[in-house]
Amino acid sequence: MQSLVQGQTMQGMRKIRMCFSDAFPIIVGYFSISVAFGVLAQKYLGMYAVMMSALVFAGASQFVALQMLIHKSSALLIVLTTFLVNLRHVLMSSYMSALYSRINAGRIKRALVSFGITDETFAIASKRLKELPDANYNLGLNFLCYVSWITGTAVGLLFGNVIPLNVVDALPFALTALFITLLVLSVENRVDVAVAAIAAIVSILLGFLPVGWNVMIAALVACALGGVFERWKS
Repeated sequence: MQSLVQGQTMQGMRKIRMCFSDAFPIIVGYFSISVAFGVLAQKYLGMYAVMMSALVFAGASQFVALQMLIHKSSALLIVLTTFLVNLRHVLMSSYMSALYSRINAGRIKRALVSFGITDETFAIASKRLKELPDANYNLGLNFLCYVSWITGTAVGLLFGNVIPLNVVDALPFALTALFITLLVLSVENRVDVAVAAIAAIVSILLGFLPVGWNVMIAALVACALGGVFERWKS
């Protein structure tokens, strides 16, 4: 009995270490970009910027919404634009739902996991859950990233006046660097390279479309061709 408890404890500690290890690069990127958001939102939203980060938890959407608020766009237009920017979450959630079909998780856990899905947490969790089908791991990963996003916003809001502007301008690059890192780590064969290249090309070619649509269409095209390439390869 004692050995069983010790085994479960060691397994639990392993999951915690894995969660922190996987979340760390995302935390660094999220903290940097959210500090920039807090600095920019300081003048227009005040403490509501922290509430926005807590309720929305979406980097690109928050920056777009902030710019639209500055230009006094209508609430309906802001909601619609945010919806388009986040339209790719439909694809990510569909894929995660397929993974969770073999994980014993209640509706509350699934709802919490779905709220915390971002590009970065999806990239990590979708790969990790194949070898570790545990909703608690996914919840821990999302929670750590969520806390870093809110904390960064608060830091930017409180200390934005003392942070040099050239530093604030450089902070958003942390998210770009994080995207590149996750992409490189996800590429394992020629099919992955081809799919990534096609998605990038399609997204660039469709850059004239309203914000968000080029990413959504590029993802759909890449997914379809990726499936074709996999079948052809096998």
